[in-house]
Amino acid sequence: MTKIDWHTDTYELVGQYRISRATNLVNDYNQQTGFKRNLSLKYILKKTLWPILELHNNLLVDGFIKRLTVNLINKYLTDKSTILDIGCGDISLSKYTPKEMWYNGLDILLSDYKIIRAFKFRQNINLVLASATDIPASSNSASLIVSTETFEHIPEINRVMEEIYRVITPDGVLICSIPNNYCYKYKKKGAHSGHINNWTYHEFIEYMESHHFYLIEGFMKGKWIPFPLWLTRTSYQLPISSKQEFLNTNFFYVFRVNK
Repeated sequence: MTKIDWHTDTYELVGQYRISRATNLVNDYNQQTGFKRNLSLKYILKKTLWPILELHNNLLVDGFIKRLTVNLINKYLTDKSTILDIGCGDISLSKYTPKEMWYNGLDILLSDYKIIRAFKFRQNINLVLASATDIPASSNSASLIVSTETFEHIPEINRVMEEIYRVITPDGVLICSIPNNYCYKYKKKGAHSGHINNWTYHEFIEYMESHHFYLIEGFMKGKWIPFPLWLTRTSYQLPISSKQEFLNTNFFYVFRVNK
Protein backbone atom coordinates (compact mmCIF):
# COMPACT_ATOMS: atom_id res chain seq x y z
CA MET A 1 0.00 0.00 0.00
CA THR A 2 3.12 2.19 -0.11
CA LYS A 3 3.84 5.26 -2.18
CA ILE A 4 7.23 4.86 -3.86
CA ASP A 5 9.63 7.74 -3.31
CA TRP A 6 10.91 8.76 -6.76
CA HIS A 7 14.57 9.76 -6.73
CA THR A 8 14.23 12.90 -8.83
CA ASP A 9 13.84 16.54 -7.91
CA THR A 10 12.39 17.46 -11.30
CA TYR A 11 8.69 17.60 -11.98
CA GLU A 12 6.10 19.09 -14.30
CA LEU A 13 2.60 20.31 -13.58
CA VAL A 14 -0.17 18.62 -15.53
CA GLY A 15 -3.27 20.55 -14.67
CA GLN A 16 -3.06 20.78 -10.87
CA TYR A 17 -1.06 17.56 -10.55
CA ARG A 18 2.68 17.45 -9.91
CA ILE A 19 4.31 14.64 -11.91
CA SER A 20 7.91 13.60 -11.24
CA ARG A 21 10.22 13.24 -14.21
CA ALA A 22 13.73 11.95 -14.85
CA THR A 23 16.19 14.30 -16.53
CA ASN A 24 18.02 11.69 -18.62
CA LEU A 25 15.25 10.72 -21.06
CA VAL A 26 16.11 10.69 -24.76
CA ASN A 27 14.13 9.67 -27.81
CA ASP A 28 15.34 6.23 -28.84
CA TYR A 29 14.32 3.65 -31.42
CA ASN A 30 11.51 5.81 -32.78
CA GLN A 31 10.00 6.07 -29.30
CA GLN A 32 8.87 9.52 -28.24
CA THR A 33 9.51 10.55 -24.66
CA GLY A 34 8.06 13.28 -22.47
CA PHE A 35 4.62 14.65 -21.76
CA LYS A 36 2.11 14.62 -24.58
CA ARG A 37 0.30 17.93 -24.36
CA ASN A 38 -3.09 18.31 -26.04
CA LEU A 39 -4.35 21.64 -27.30
CA SER A 40 -7.73 22.73 -25.94
CA LEU A 41 -9.75 21.61 -28.97
CA LYS A 42 -7.97 18.26 -29.16
CA TYR A 43 -8.49 17.79 -25.42
CA ILE A 44 -12.23 18.39 -25.79
CA LEU A 45 -12.41 15.93 -28.69
CA LYS A 46 -10.54 13.29 -26.70
CA LYS A 47 -12.79 13.83 -23.70
CA THR A 48 -15.82 13.28 -25.95
CA LEU A 49 -14.60 10.41 -28.10
CA TRP A 50 -12.19 8.51 -25.85
CA PRO A 51 -14.89 6.59 -23.90
CA ILE A 52 -16.25 5.27 -27.20
CA LEU A 53 -12.79 4.30 -28.47
CA GLU A 54 -11.91 2.73 -25.12
CA LEU A 55 -15.07 0.60 -25.19
CA HIS A 56 -14.27 -0.49 -28.75
CA ASN A 57 -10.71 -1.46 -27.79
CA ASN A 58 -11.75 -3.22 -24.60
CA LEU A 59 -14.32 -5.37 -26.36
CA LEU A 60 -12.64 -6.12 -29.68
CA VAL A 61 -8.95 -5.20 -29.74
CA ASP A 62 -6.75 -5.67 -26.68
CA GLY A 63 -9.05 -5.23 -23.69
CA PHE A 64 -8.71 -8.90 -22.80
CA ILE A 65 -5.02 -8.30 -22.01
CA LYS A 66 -5.97 -5.78 -19.35
CA ARG A 67 -8.76 -7.97 -17.96
CA LEU A 68 -6.48 -11.00 -17.62
CA THR A 69 -3.75 -8.86 -16.06
CA VAL A 70 -6.22 -7.45 -13.53
CA ASN A 71 -7.29 -10.99 -12.63
CA LEU A 72 -3.66 -11.89 -11.95
CA ILE A 73 -3.09 -8.72 -9.93
CA ASN A 74 -6.08 -9.51 -7.74
CA LYS A 75 -4.80 -13.05 -7.26
CA TYR A 76 -1.35 -12.01 -6.01
CA LEU A 77 -2.09 -8.64 -4.39
CA THR A 78 -2.07 -8.44 -0.60
CA ASP A 79 -2.80 -5.57 1.78
CA LYS A 80 0.99 -5.22 2.21
CA SER A 81 1.81 -5.04 -1.50
CA THR A 82 3.60 -2.11 -3.09
CA ILE A 83 2.66 -2.11 -6.75
CA LEU A 84 4.70 -0.68 -9.63
CA ASP A 85 3.30 -0.56 -13.17
CA ILE A 86 6.17 -0.36 -15.68
CA GLY A 87 5.03 1.02 -19.01
CA CYS A 88 1.80 2.28 -17.46
CA GLY A 89 0.62 3.89 -20.72
CA ASP A 90 -2.93 5.18 -20.30
CA ILE A 91 -2.78 4.51 -16.53
CA SER A 92 -5.92 2.39 -16.86
CA LEU A 93 -4.73 -0.27 -14.40
CA SER A 94 -5.08 2.34 -11.67
CA LYS A 95 -8.86 1.89 -11.92
CA TYR A 96 -8.61 -1.75 -10.89
CA THR A 97 -6.31 -1.63 -7.89
CA PRO A 98 -7.90 -1.00 -4.47
CA LYS A 99 -8.53 2.70 -3.92
CA GLU A 100 -6.94 2.59 -0.48
CA MET A 101 -3.67 1.45 -2.12
CA TRP A 102 -1.14 3.68 -3.84
CA TYR A 103 -0.82 3.11 -7.57
CA ASN A 104 2.78 3.72 -8.71
CA GLY A 105 3.31 4.01 -12.47
CA LEU A 106 6.29 4.63 -14.75
CA ASP A 107 6.51 5.36 -18.46
CA ILE A 108 8.63 7.31 -20.94
CA LEU A 109 5.59 9.03 -22.48
CA LEU A 110 2.56 10.29 -20.56
CA SER A 111 -0.53 12.08 -21.90
CA ASP A 112 -1.90 15.06 -20.02
CA TYR A 113 -5.44 14.00 -20.89
CA LYS A 114 -4.97 10.51 -19.48
CA ILE A 115 -3.22 11.79 -16.37
CA ILE A 116 -6.06 14.18 -15.54
CA ARG A 117 -8.63 11.50 -16.35
CA ALA A 118 -6.94 9.01 -14.01
CA PHE A 119 -6.79 11.50 -11.13
CA LYS A 120 -10.51 12.18 -11.46
CA PHE A 121 -11.09 8.52 -10.65
CA ARG A 122 -8.71 8.39 -7.68
CA GLN A 123 -6.17 10.66 -5.98
CA ASN A 124 -3.52 8.26 -4.69
CA ILE A 125 -1.69 7.95 -8.02
CA ASN A 126 2.09 8.33 -8.02
CA LEU A 127 3.55 8.72 -11.53
CA VAL A 128 7.04 9.25 -12.84
CA LEU A 129 8.19 10.02 -16.36
CA ALA A 130 11.25 7.79 -16.56
CA SER A 131 12.77 4.83 -18.36
CA ALA A 132 12.65 1.27 -17.09
CA THR A 133 16.38 1.12 -17.85
CA ASP A 134 16.97 3.51 -14.94
CA ILE A 135 14.10 3.29 -12.46
CA PRO A 136 14.34 6.24 -10.03
CA ALA A 137 13.45 4.21 -6.94
CA SER A 138 15.28 2.56 -4.08
CA SER A 139 16.27 -1.08 -4.18
CA ASN A 140 13.68 -3.50 -2.78
CA SER A 141 10.90 -0.90 -3.04
CA ALA A 142 8.16 -2.77 -4.98
CA SER A 143 6.73 -6.16 -4.07
CA LEU A 144 4.36 -6.52 -7.06
CA ILE A 145 5.59 -5.31 -10.44
CA VAL A 146 3.30 -5.32 -13.47
CA SER A 147 4.26 -4.75 -17.09
CA THR A 148 1.95 -5.37 -20.04
CA GLU A 149 3.08 -5.33 -23.67
CA THR A 150 6.26 -3.37 -22.87
CA PHE A 151 9.32 -5.61 -22.91
CA GLU A 152 9.14 -6.21 -26.66
CA HIS A 153 9.74 -2.49 -27.32
CA ILE A 154 12.90 -1.87 -25.29
CA PRO A 155 16.36 -2.14 -26.93
CA GLU A 156 18.21 -2.39 -23.60
CA ILE A 157 16.03 -5.20 -22.26
CA ASN A 158 18.84 -6.79 -20.22
CA ARG A 159 19.31 -3.50 -18.39
CA VAL A 160 15.57 -3.37 -17.70
CA MET A 161 15.65 -6.81 -16.11
CA GLU A 162 18.58 -5.78 -13.95
CA GLU A 163 16.61 -2.75 -12.77
CA ILE A 164 13.47 -4.79 -12.07
CA TYR A 165 15.59 -7.26 -10.11
CA ARG A 166 17.06 -4.36 -8.12
CA VAL A 167 13.79 -2.65 -7.18
CA ILE A 168 11.68 -5.75 -6.51
CA THR A 169 11.58 -7.04 -2.95
CA PRO A 170 12.90 -10.50 -2.08
CA ASP A 171 10.21 -13.05 -2.95
CA GLY A 172 8.41 -10.34 -4.96
CA VAL A 173 6.12 -11.11 -7.91
CA LEU A 174 6.33 -9.91 -11.52
CA ILE A 175 3.20 -10.11 -13.68
CA CYS A 176 3.75 -9.46 -17.38
CA SER A 177 2.42 -10.04 -20.86
CA ILE A 178 4.20 -9.97 -24.20
CA PRO A 179 3.02 -10.47 -27.79
CA ASN A 180 3.66 -13.69 -29.65
CA ASN A 181 5.63 -12.17 -32.51
CA TYR A 182 5.74 -15.53 -34.26
CA CYS A 183 1.97 -15.97 -34.35
CA TYR A 184 -0.32 -16.28 -37.35
CA LYS A 185 -1.33 -12.61 -37.10
CA TYR A 186 2.19 -11.34 -37.77
CA LYS A 187 2.81 -13.93 -40.45
CA LYS A 188 -0.13 -12.48 -42.39
CA LYS A 189 0.22 -8.79 -41.47
CA GLY A 190 4.00 -8.61 -41.29
CA ALA A 191 6.22 -7.88 -38.31
CA HIS A 192 5.30 -5.05 -35.96
CA SER A 193 7.76 -2.21 -36.57
CA GLY A 194 7.96 -1.38 -32.87
CA HIS A 195 8.70 -4.90 -31.66
CA ILE A 196 12.43 -5.50 -31.43
CA ASN A 197 12.55 -8.34 -28.90
CA ASN A 198 11.04 -11.65 -29.97
CA TRP A 199 10.51 -14.74 -27.83
CA THR A 200 8.57 -17.95 -28.07
CA TYR A 201 6.55 -18.86 -24.98
CA HIS A 202 9.32 -21.05 -23.52
CA GLU A 203 12.18 -18.85 -24.67
CA PHE A 204 10.85 -16.02 -22.50
CA ILE A 205 10.64 -18.32 -19.47
CA GLU A 206 14.27 -19.32 -20.02
CA TYR A 207 15.25 -15.70 -20.51
CA MET A 208 13.62 -14.68 -17.22
CA GLU A 209 15.28 -17.57 -15.39
CA SER A 210 18.64 -16.20 -16.53
CA HIS A 211 17.69 -13.03 -14.61
CA HIS A 212 16.59 -14.94 -11.48
CA PHE A 213 12.84 -14.89 -12.09
CA TYR A 214 11.05 -18.25 -11.93
CA LEU A 215 7.66 -19.10 -13.36
CA ILE A 216 4.69 -19.48 -11.02
CA GLU A 217 2.08 -19.69 -13.75
CA GLY A 218 1.67 -18.81 -17.40
CA PHE A 219 -0.68 -19.24 -20.33
CA MET A 220 -1.34 -18.20 -23.93
CA LYS A 221 -4.44 -16.45 -25.23
CA GLY A 222 -5.76 -14.30 -28.06
CA LYS A 223 -7.38 -15.36 -31.31
CA TRP A 224 -6.83 -12.93 -34.17
CA ILE A 225 -9.76 -12.23 -36.50
CA PRO A 226 -8.21 -11.87 -39.99
CA PHE A 227 -10.11 -8.99 -41.53
CA PRO A 228 -8.70 -7.95 -44.93
CA LEU A 229 -5.90 -5.38 -44.62
CA TRP A 230 -7.63 -3.12 -47.14
CA LEU A 231 -10.55 -2.91 -44.72
CA THR A 232 -8.63 -2.20 -41.49
CA ARG A 233 -5.10 -2.29 -40.08
CA THR A 234 -6.49 -2.69 -36.56
CA SER A 235 -5.96 -6.15 -35.07
CA TYR A 236 -9.23 -7.52 -33.74
CA GLN A 237 -8.73 -10.28 -31.20
CA LEU A 238 -10.90 -12.47 -28.99
CA PRO A 239 -9.92 -13.88 -25.57
CA ILE A 240 -9.71 -17.46 -26.84
CA SER A 241 -6.86 -19.91 -26.21
CA SER A 242 -5.49 -22.43 -28.67
CA LYS A 243 -3.36 -25.48 -27.98
CA GLN A 244 -1.18 -24.36 -30.89
CA GLU A 245 1.22 -21.61 -29.84
CA PHE A 246 1.18 -20.23 -33.40
CA LEU A 247 -2.51 -19.33 -33.07
CA ASN A 248 -2.22 -17.37 -29.79
CA THR A 249 -1.47 -13.65 -30.06
CA ASN A 250 -0.22 -13.08 -26.50
CA PHE A 251 1.65 -14.75 -23.66
CA PHE A 252 0.92 -14.14 -19.96
CA TYR A 253 3.29 -14.90 -17.09
CA VAL A 254 3.65 -14.65 -13.34
CA PHE A 255 7.22 -14.91 -11.99
CA ARG A 256 8.66 -14.89 -8.51
CA VAL A 257 12.10 -13.45 -7.97
CA ASN A 258 14.90 -15.36 -6.27
CA LYS A 259 17.11 -12.89 -4.42
